Amino acid sequence: MKKNSKINISNGKKTEFSLPLQSIVPTVMQQQNKVIPINDALVMASNHQNAGRFKECETILRKILQAQPKNAKALHAMGILANAVGNVKVAAQFVAKAIEAEPGVALFHANMGEMCRLLKRGDEAIIHGKKAIELDSGLAFAYGNLGIAYYDKKDYEKAEECQRAALKLKPDLAVALNNMGSIYRERKDEEKASSYYRQAIKSNPDNLEAQNNLAVVLTKLDQLEEAMAILNKVIAKSPRYAEAHANLGFALLILEKDREALACFDRALRAKPDYAEAYIGVARAYHSMHELDLAEKHILKAQEIDPDMAESYSVSGTIYLAQGLAELAKKSFKKALKIDPELASAKQGLGNVYLEEGKFKEAEKLFVSNINGGDDKVGSLFSLAQTKKVKAGDKVIALVEKEAEKINELPDNKKIYIHFALGKIYDDLGEYDKAFENFIEGCRLKRQKISYNAEQSKHNFTRTKEIFTKEFIKKNKGHGFKSDAPVFVLGMPRSGTTLTEQIIASHPAVHGAGEIFDLLDLANWKGKKPGPLFPENMANLTHEQLNAMGRSYAEGVIARDKKALKITDKMPANFFHIGLIHLILPDAKIVHVSRDPLDTCISCFTRLFSHNQNSTYDLNELGLHYNNYNDLMDHWRKVLPKGAFYDIRYEDLVDDTEGQARKLIEYCGLEWDDECLKFHENKRNVKTASLAQVRQPIYKTSLARWKKYEKFLGPLIEGVSGKSASQ
Repeated sequence: MKKNSKINISNGKKTEFSLPLQSIVPTVMQQQNKVIPINDALVMASNHQNAGRFKECETILRKILQAQPKNAKALHAMGILANAVGNVKVAAQFVAKAIEAEPGVALFHANMGEMCRLLKRGDEAIIHGKKAIELDSGLAFAYGNLGIAYYDKKDYEKAEECQRAALKLKPDLAVALNNMGSIYRERKDEEKASSYYRQAIKSNPDNLEAQNNLAVVLTKLDQLEEAMAILNKVIAKSPRYAEAHANLGFALLILEKDREALACFDRALRAKPDYAEAYIGVARAYHSMHELDLAEKHILKAQEIDPDMAESYSVSGTIYLAQGLAELAKKSFKKALKIDPELASAKQGLGNVYLEEGKFKEAEKLFVSNINGGDDKVGSLFSLAQTKKVKAGDKVIALVEKEAEKINELPDNKKIYIHFALGKIYDDLGEYDKAFENFIEGCRLKRQKISYNAEQSKHNFTRTKEIFTKEFIKKNKGHGFKSDAPVFVLGMPRSGTTLTEQIIASHPAVHGAGEIFDLLDLANWKGKKPGPLFPENMANLTHEQLNAMGRSYAEGVIARDKKALKITDKMPANFFHIGLIHLILPDAKIVHVSRDPLDTCISCFTRLFSHNQNSTYDLNELGLHYNNYNDLMDHWRKVLPKGAFYDIRYEDLVDDTEGQARKLIEYCGLEWDDECLKFHENKRNVKTASLAQVRQPIYKTSLARWKKYEKFLGPLIEGVSGKSASQ
């Protein structure tokens, strides 16, 4: 009996081919001067195939067909063999000839139906499946294969009807139990799905596909430890099981272990070179690592292999959105939804595009649609809570609170979304104790999932100061690339950098590039280039290298809008690079935005960031990070010439917007334009945690926000003072 495995992260199915040898007409064939009965020859061929000796199997079958070209059993066996080596098209041709020779064999039609399904000839698959059952109503696996054909057409009722018919004939039929699991997985009932997969495994402990499927469901339920243990056992038994390698990669992506995930996808692709789902995994990993060109390259490969896979267009939309290509992102998400109108990730992605465009009503409709029937109800509830300031009586309150009633049943990643959504809602409603209790729990759960070492972070700050000394700056000054186009807006996250950039970017001569990773990549923060990471790699730079870095950066940002006089880069973490910017781009403008320390930190702590801000999920660690940042800014003021960067306080900008904005625009080397005061009307896409606030006129309600939460802030205040929780 030969099993065909076709399982991936989004489409778990189990089919079965069968190669019986009974009732074969006793004929003879010649082999090495011996006369061997055809029946015995077919048994030999089957034994070779089951042992993986495909060449020997084929040799015997071809000798049979030389003696009897229309031997239906041999033709069918050749089809099964061709399928085993991955050539389904040839397999179907052989089985079609077997049916032509003997049209009344149920087994032939059952296997032909599955081959048609694999070739995406769904209607033919159903015809052959029905014919198999008509010829032999007791052939259990034929019902299973027909059920899978209906499954592919998303007719889950008929699919279930077929699987139940198979199980009525054979209650412990592992493949049918496995298929039932996949049907319930499509219905979003992971608990029932996992139950059926476990029954399939109990029925046949060697059924690797059911184990793989169970791991997929456990991953979705956030039971990653068990899922990964299962997948590792599957891989140990079948090292070339591409789907298991890929699914292990997807689990590692959830744990933000991107490099390890890439290794898994690479092994999957070595086993199965045209595996579209693995290319999607590679693209997601590179997107997470902000290697967006590589992410785009691999998602396009997935689309080339399978142009009808909706998820691939959803992922490409996410990549384009990260690249700042909003129109391409929108096009990709819409294409995904054309293929699968209910694809939750595409609705979520398109909603995020609308949020960046300030189209909050359009975004809200998509999030509500996901809540009412999408795959990621919790994620959409979280997004819905972010679209506006929640007021008493708003429907989102009841929706989130209802979901919170069963929070203990949810996996941790969904609990995080619920806690942050509740925190946002209660903060909007002025119920500050309830709000902060939810923020604390959401941050606690998030902190468990990320890798962050406060001591290592402090070491990076210290080494930056030790390398970028006054002497180092003096020795290397005057060799940078001459360009006055870049304008860096930097500081702590949530300190007012978005508002500041939006004011500058509202000037007609300015292009706002937003939070871009160009300088972080040049500085090798993520290890994309061989050699040491920042700041160790800065110690021995030559004057030529400094100039080349400046040129590379300037050319990259100018390419985003060649007509603009100035290009803003609002990556907050560039405060690490002020000394480097001064050396490689001496004519660039650097705007440092600061805000009350506790307000800055509270705004960070109460925000679920999409990436990178790993210091923000523990109050004491966050305070220590702020202390290190503040100390580094003092260092820059000591080692750089006066006026090397421009300081602006968020509170001053809120208190005297026009006066501060005029000074800011003057510092950037631009003539004043009244459009800079209409920043909230700017239609550019805004990629930031502050995307809702930046669409509003200046308001002062965020000033001294920390006082609302003062009784919770002991660990934070200690951290800001430089004291760790252990002191």
